Order: sequence, then C-alpha cells, then structure tokens
Amino acid sequence: MTALRLCRLILLLPTSLFFLVAGAIVNIVTAASESCRARACAVCTMMWARVMCMILGIRIKKSGAESELGGFVVCNHSSYLDVLVMGSVRPSSFLAKKEVKGWPLVGWLATLGGTLFVNRENKKSAVMAMEEIGRKIDHGVMVVIFPEGTTSDGRSIRVFKSTFFSVPACRNMPVTPVSIRYPAELIGSVAWYGGMGLLPHLWRLLGIRRIDASIYFNPPVWRQEAHLSAANARKQLCAQAYESVVQGFGTAG
Repeated sequence: MTALRLCRLILLLPTSLFFLVAGAIVNIVTAASESCRARACAVCTMMWARVMCMILGIRIKKSGAESELGGFVVCNHSSYLDVLVMGSVRPSSFLAKKEVKGWPLVGWLATLGGTLFVNRENKKSAVMAMEEIGRKIDHGVMVVIFPEGTTSDGRSIRVFKSTFFSVPACRNMPVTPVSIRYPAELIGSVAWYGGMGLLPHLWRLLGIRRIDASIYFNPPVWRQEAHLSAANARKQLCAQAYESVVQGFGTAG
C-alpha cells in the first residue's frame, strides 16, 4: 500500500502543477472575454478532474436522466472526491466555502478553474455568489452546488439550505438533483467530515486501490406555482431537490 501511495503522490504533484500553469495561461489568454474565460476554465476543470480520477483509481458508474442535466445542479456531499466525480462529467464550475481559496495548491487550482467562493456567514457574500452563479449559467457553464453546506458521513444526507436555490427560484429555471454514493465498505475511508485532518485522510485514501462512485441523475425539478414569492419558491425547490436526491441516493449503486 505504501508503494501505491507514493506512486500516486509522484503523479499527483506534477499533474497538479501542470494544470496550475495551464489554468493560468487559459485565464490570461481569455481575459478579454468573460464568457470565453468561464467556458475555457470549466473545460480545464473537467480535464483536471478526469485525470485525478484516473490517478486515484476512481471508477464512475452513471445512471438516470443524464441527458437532462442542466445548468444548475445540486448534489449530496460527503468528500472532496465529490468535486472530482462531478467535475469529470462535463465542463462545470463549483461553489465552495471561502476557506478553500486559502488552501495551498488546491485553492489556486480552484480559483484558476473558475470556482466561486462564498462566506456563508456573510449575507452580502452570499448575494454576490448567487449573482456570479447566474452569470456562469448565462455563459453556458454548468454550476454544481452542495446545498448541505458541509460534508456528511456519506451514509445519510443533511438537510439542504434553501439560500442556495435563489437563482433557479428567481429565474424560474430547472434544478437538476444528483445523488452520489460510494460503496458501503469504503465510505468510512472516503467520507471526509467533522474535524478530520485533510492530509491524514488523503494519505489513507491514496492507499485504496479502486474507488467506485455511483452517480444517479434525477429528473429536473421546477418551481411549481408561478404566484409564489421568491422566498417560498426557493424553499419549495429546496424541498423538492432534497427529496429527489434522497430517493436517488437509495437508487445509486
């Protein structure tokens, strides 16, 4: 196992540096066009995620209504691997907590890849993040959000926060709920939550030869009643999406 870990580390570091440089170049070349930059960064994120999945031995099984995958996607969250799994599906951008931006290497890659950051304790930051999400979608980029607000133990799904549904509620656009599930025998090693240290967890993860990740694409959910206020429409979409993700979680795998 130690040899496997070291081999993967040897591959991860230069690969990450390569995409770091590539991301910087893409941002410079497309600086004149926000739309081009958003799409190019999303493609880079997808390529990076796919390579990372290959190195880490992540095998993805997809089922459900993938053809209906839209611009605003929500899914359950139990590990930083979820970003790689979802990022490998198609060009996309993610919403992450502001602390991630300060992580060495990871934060730089996320920033150059077009990740949006939000301070969940600051209402102004949340409003600005929602506006940025809208612009990303307008540029044709799929935005992936983890509305639990934090990671879970991978065996259950935390209640979704309705704040994240402001964009589809105001725009009357569909929300695509996605369910991610890892094998029961591996979830104790894959899930990263609570006060777990990142580096010790990653070191254990590197020793797993193969990780199967099942993605179930649930049918899109829509705002049901046109006369609802934005706040009630947001809560309604949140409840619908949560129920869908929970059902899909039982189906995935």
